[in-house]
Amino acid sequence: MASKRHYDIGYGKPPKQARWKKGQSGNPKGRPRRDRNVGALVAALLTQRIVVRTGKTTKRRSRLEHLVHRLFEQALEGDPRLMKMALDEARKEEARHESDEPQMERADREVIDALVRRLKGNSAAAE
Repeated sequence: MASKRHYDIGYGKPPKQARWKKGQSGNPKGRPRRDRNVGALVAALLTQRIVVRTGKTTKRRSRLEHLVHRLFEQALEGDPRLMKMALDEARKEEARHESDEPQMERADREVIDALVRRLKGNSAAAE
């Protein structure tokens, strides 16, 4: 025993002079921020809201919404390339809505038809 210590030194208990000072961080710069990729930058820019003036009125829209409005405006002005693009998008949206409708199976259709016939029979008997 070279010197007498009034506290323990060991795993998880460093010497007093090696401990962090009050208010001192162990990682002063902190974890570096992650670099944003191009997709994240584009998404952030497209979701930003901007002020758009049309005639005498002003509206707040997202950049994406403004781009779509401009695309359709220019298509209506006669740009054939944009007309085709706008029509293709309209067709895709239409097809998407058609596929969202639930398709009735044959057994379901038979049950509904039987129920309709039964209800019509009850209303005819009541008259």
